[in-house]
Amino acid sequence: MTIATKLKRLRKLRKLSMTELSKNSGVHQTTISAIESGKHNSPGIDTIERLAGALRVSPLYFFESRVQTPFDLIDNLPSDLSDFLLRAESLPYLLLSKKAYEEGVSSRTIEKLLSVLQDNYSEKFLTEESEELKDPKKKVAKPRGNKA
Repeated sequence: MTIATKLKRLRKLRKLSMTELSKNSGVHQTTISAIESGKHNSPGIDTIERLAGALRVSPLYFFESRVQTPFDLIDNLPSDLSDFLLRAESLPYLLLSKKAYEEGVSSRTIEKLLSVLQDNYSEKFLTEESEELKDPKKKVAKPRGNKA
């Protein structure tokens, strides 16, 4: 896949116009258009870095043929799933899913575990715990119960 194809596909996946990508990256719209149309086949590293930053991918994505996103492999991925995969904060969840898969934990087991957690902990506790993760200095009282 060419730089032109990768740029256009990722820009559209992010639901950005060329104008919006230009504003977000600082790369002139005519340059983006020239790259996407194949008229500018060798953009400089600075241009690629700025575009990659605005599109939230590694600059290597544009240079390495073996570097692909799930969107390059799966056509018609549901938009809610693609939006989730594109967020940087999704990485811990993806790594946990990968670990569960590698250890043979079924998706059904994970669904049951989530259900138990939701039933046994109030939304307030889960919100406080996520606040503690954002600010480790903040101590939050945790419910007492059996240790597993």
